[in-house]
Amino acid sequence: MLFVKNKNLDIKVCEKCHGTGYVNFSRCVNCRKMHSGFMFNNLFLYFGHSLTFYNIKLKSARKILNWFRILGSLFFALSFFALFLLSIWETDKNFDKLFTVSFWLDEKEKIRLLFWLGFIALSYFYYRVLVRKVHQEELDYKFLEKNLHEEPLDDANWNEIKSIAHKKKLDVSNYLSENALDVLQKSYLLARENKSHFITSIHLFYTLLSYNEIIGIFVRLGISVKSLRGNLLTMLKDNTLQDDSHYFGDDFWQIVFNAFETSYELKDSLVRTSEILLATVRQSEVLQEMLYDLEVENKKLNNVVEWVRMREYLYDEYRKFRKAASGVSKYGMDKAMTAVATPYLNHYSKDLTLYAKYGHLDQCVARDKEIEEIFNIIEAGRENVILVGEHGVGKMAIIEGVVQKMIAGNAPAKLLDKRFIQISTSSLIAGTTVSGAQERLIKIMNEVSRAKNIILFINNLHDLTGMANGQGETLDVSETLAEYLSSGQFTMFATALPEGFNRNIVNSEIGTVFNKVSIKEMNEDQAIRVLQSKAGEVEYRNKIFFSYDSLDKCVTLADKFFFDQNLPESAISLLSEVGSFVRNKKGQHSLVKGDDVGEVVAGKTGVPVASITENESQKLLRLEQEMHKRVIGQDIAVELVANALRRARAEMRSQKRPIANFLFLGPTGVGKTELAKTIAEVYFGGEERMIRMDMSEYQDSTSIYRMIGQPGQQGTGLLTEAVRQNPFSLLLLDELEKADKNVLNLFLQVFDDGRLTDSVGRVVDFTNTIIIATSNAGTSYVQSQISSGVDMDKIRENLIHGELMQYYRPEFLNRFDAIVLFKSLTRSEIKQIAEIMLKGVARDLENRGVELRVEEAALEALADVGFDPEFGARPMRRAIQDRVENRLAELILQNKLQRRDVIVLGEACQIKIER
Repeated sequence: MLFVKNKNLDIKVCEKCHGTGYVNFSRCVNCRKMHSGFMFNNLFLYFGHSLTFYNIKLKSARKILNWFRILGSLFFALSFFALFLLSIWETDKNFDKLFTVSFWLDEKEKIRLLFWLGFIALSYFYYRVLVRKVHQEELDYKFLEKNLHEEPLDDANWNEIKSIAHKKKLDVSNYLSENALDVLQKSYLLARENKSHFITSIHLFYTLLSYNEIIGIFVRLGISVKSLRGNLLTMLKDNTLQDDSHYFGDDFWQIVFNAFETSYELKDSLVRTSEILLATVRQSEVLQEMLYDLEVENKKLNNVVEWVRMREYLYDEYRKFRKAASGVSKYGMDKAMTAVATPYLNHYSKDLTLYAKYGHLDQCVARDKEIEEIFNIIEAGRENVILVGEHGVGKMAIIEGVVQKMIAGNAPAKLLDKRFIQISTSSLIAGTTVSGAQERLIKIMNEVSRAKNIILFINNLHDLTGMANGQGETLDVSETLAEYLSSGQFTMFATALPEGFNRNIVNSEIGTVFNKVSIKEMNEDQAIRVLQSKAGEVEYRNKIFFSYDSLDKCVTLADKFFFDQNLPESAISLLSEVGSFVRNKKGQHSLVKGDDVGEVVAGKTGVPVASITENESQKLLRLEQEMHKRVIGQDIAVELVANALRRARAEMRSQKRPIANFLFLGPTGVGKTELAKTIAEVYFGGEERMIRMDMSEYQDSTSIYRMIGQPGQQGTGLLTEAVRQNPFSLLLLDELEKADKNVLNLFLQVFDDGRLTDSVGRVVDFTNTIIIATSNAGTSYVQSQISSGVDMDKIRENLIHGELMQYYRPEFLNRFDAIVLFKSLTRSEIKQIAEIMLKGVARDLENRGVELRVEEAALEALADVGFDPEFGARPMRRAIQDRVENRLAELILQNKLQRRDVIVLGEACQIKIER
């Protein structure tokens, strides 16, 4: 199961009060509120809140009393104000005198007393609700980290602990959130009600499942909370003891203090219910086994808890950001009011600072390392930064993150109190010549230099060093830009694609003024965090709810199938599409599951990635029967293919190789191509899913470019484009022995890695293909050996180690999962093939309303004519054409067939018509 275990902390518990803090309703004098704790280096962390029935009920009563105070003060405030206004109305029938000074100063106006009583009651209400909140301490990390460097105090006994200085003690209970403390109290009451001797992890887990934030976690995990609580309740009843004493066992304190350590490691200000949940699960093997049976493992649980934390964190950060953004001028003025207006710049740009101020920029997630690298460059005195990365890796998101940190005041001083302006390159060159664009850029630079409070940003900088304008001229303003940037009068950010950066920037003058920050594609964990931050928006828009499995599937499937996009962009697009799909299919307020993502991806790619249905399962188990409806004999070949397909669908295979690579050998006409067509129909959904390459067309070394495309020309590779457009398909390489050796070498990478790079550098995925190569190599040898009565296994062995070496290298043959030798067809098998072929003729006649009935004598006659061991089933095809289809064609053209006629194919293939 691989669940992380809690640290085994050395918990010290007072022997007198057993961790309750009280002895016979009196406060324990032995522990002085420090009734349980552990040494954290040279600090003693203890739990000072007393968990007793009396204290819990007293706190509950105080909470109720507080609500009575709040509601009572509000009631009296409203009552006094109402009486005040009613009295004025009864006297004057209007409220005009309320707005006169004399009314408020006249001593005879006793009615004012009602107003002031209402004001006092309202003030008390405000005091209780908004001002006098329960003081919630937050962890002082500087204090804790300072003590980490001091010499630890190990193995301290209780007397030594009591003698520790007060400043070296910390009451952990002060740092529990209100809900977290409530969980501990309710768990105690549950254990007491259930007559349990100890408060166990089961009590804590059961109690946690009544809190909305924890219920949300399990809904995200796709688990029924109601069912889970029912199972836990049964376990609690089974462990009931007839004993009135209730103790806090070691498990309880291990959970509490490990939850505190988790909060400390996460730099969280409080211990929340999510930390209690993790510590509870990590402490109990019973809970771990229960969750494991529900397909929840350590990583999955941690990621969902992190999801909940992230939502809280992003919300808190957004509130702080909005508060900071309120001080940003919408007119582009700095706080010192010294900035200069930039009307010309404004015409060719947009102000990202204002976009951020009004909440139009998304929060940046999982890119802290890259933003820190950017800030280090700026603090080191270097002015200009360029982000280099592929499309969709999140370059723009990082830029937006930098802007938000600037506004929040969490950026280097050089970036604070500045406008972040993005120049529109399309507007810059629109309707002008190269010289005109340079003049515009010079005017912009001059305005920026005068303003003193502007940071420029250009997206895809390489476009300014090779972009064609509307008049067919090539634009290159890099020298002009480099001249201004080298002066150091302002700071510039830019982005570029790796190809454009290497081609147009790295060796140019402008490349010397920029500091490069490489932005790599996110890994799956980072991409999941991004989706977690984006999910709320999609949920709100579609009124649906994402499970964790759906986000995980979005990332893994987008990474696997959408090669034209990078993470996280590909996963974000898929997430949005899945949200709309589920809303339209299931309706609002539906839970999005992993299979929903698989269904969307299957619709886009044709690859079955959703869970196996019962009907599909039965079909997979009967694959051999389905295939033998079209392929007669060849049991070994059919069995090998069926096993490969079952492994693929059950995902019991290498995900980095094709589903299977087969080499079919044998005489012509024995069913090699027919088996390939059958696989395409039975498993891939139709013969149109078969990509057929006639290898006799690739007999010279230059023909390799026909397969992968001409250098520098996109979309010209016959093989790569066919597989790119149909990744879930069967690839048939017909007459493989006729291909050039360089062409064969191309498939070494495909067979091993399931990937092939085309002529423009795009990676084509072959991992969802079955590759079948057919070959007539060694046919004469096989036929001669069969005639001599040699066993088929012996013939196959000699063929592989002898005859085939004339055509293929050993390392090429070793890449195939199986080399299958098709045997020659017997007369009985030819007769069965004739019956299958005639069924095709019958279907054609059925479309005309005519029935075909084939007698046994007709099949025997066709078998006599169409049986040829050397050429397999092909003579039978010709026999049916000559003796059946030609005659039927004549009858049709002579209008001798009518609807509801029955054609009887009898002895010697004679045709009779019955009406």
